[in-house]
Amino acid sequence: MKIRFLPSELRFKNLHILVVFIFALLVSIIQSAPSHAATPPSAPQYVEAMTDSNQVAITWDPPNSNGGEVLLTYTVRIWSAPPPTSSPMFASCVTTNLGCIIGGVIPGVIYYVDAIASNSAGPSAPSAAKSISPGAAGKPPTNVSAMSDSKGLLTIKWTPLSALTAGAFAWYTAEVFTSSEMSIGSYSGFCTASAISESSCLIGGLKLGGTYYAQVRTISSLGSGYPSWPRFKIVAGTAASVAPSPSPTQVVPSATTSSAPSASATPANSSKATPIATGLASSSFPPQAVKVTALSKAIRVSWSAPKYTGGLKILGYRVEAVGGSGLSIYQCRTSAKVLTCTLKNLEPKLPYNLAVYVVFSGKESPSSKIFRVVTKS
Repeated sequence: MKIRFLPSELRFKNLHILVVFIFALLVSIIQSAPSHAATPPSAPQYVEAMTDSNQVAITWDPPNSNGGEVLLTYTVRIWSAPPPTSSPMFASCVTTNLGCIIGGVIPGVIYYVDAIASNSAGPSAPSAAKSISPGAAGKPPTNVSAMSDSKGLLTIKWTPLSALTAGAFAWYTAEVFTSSEMSIGSYSGFCTASAISESSCLIGGLKLGGTYYAQVRTISSLGSGYPSWPRFKIVAGTAASVAPSPSPTQVVPSATTSSAPSASATPANSSKATPIATGLASSSFPPQAVKVTALSKAIRVSWSAPKYTGGLKILGYRVEAVGGSGLSIYQCRTSAKVLTCTLKNLEPKLPYNLAVYVVFSGKESPSSKIFRVVTKS
């Protein structure tokens, strides 16, 4: 058999056609592949506004979703009217941390705070607005200390307040973090004391040998006061208390004013009653079958236990309502076996946004559905 070879020009032409075909095929495959472009993140979680007489400290947790991209910045906004509003912002700050401090607020004035997360695809929707009244929310307790038993159960102690400011007393909240700085470190647990004369509460579920930093703040109907400072250092599992940590340097971003509001804010009538600085037990379900009944200057609430707890033990339940003429916070707590409570001393014929949470050790479930209820006369 005689072997015949194609002329070199023809071989080159066929090779060229083959290269063009392969290139076209690759382009087609790439164009038909699903897109994984980044999207804006979800809103920051658990936004907390804490105030003294002339400044507001805002803290938050990262959003549930980063939109597929690294988070770049957080923007905190302070408004003089509930957002959404055509009024200009009172002040704002931009940071990469999980907190910032804004000064220049006026004592006795009610402000509204929200937070936005941003990545390369743009800003998130704003968090639900939180109301705060500088100088009226309550000073922090003094002489905060902490003790631990051998199992890591912390006893947080303080000297209770002898008098309050304008807001009606709601509760003390003791909290522990993994850092001494306000805007760094993760939130690890909390406990509450619901009488003004109480001077201690217990926090469990912490890691033995872990170093934690405790603070206590007063929460009233006008919001949260500033936390005690500096945070008290304690090692879980040590029998003796540890001396307070040296006062860290606080980074205070400059407050900047803005002549125009930015991205659209969450409507006031869908404001979510966010948990008071708890960690989120994301693997658990919220309470079921929540029923609300509007009464005269009160709201009665009932519910059923969650379908799933993620293996966590239920310690109780918390009902929180935000509303009234001053967007005040109202709360009631129950034990694990009590599935009903009544929020009393509310203002008549005014709307309240209400949600129910399951309380675990240092954690809370996601909220139930948010209910908008108008009290009766």
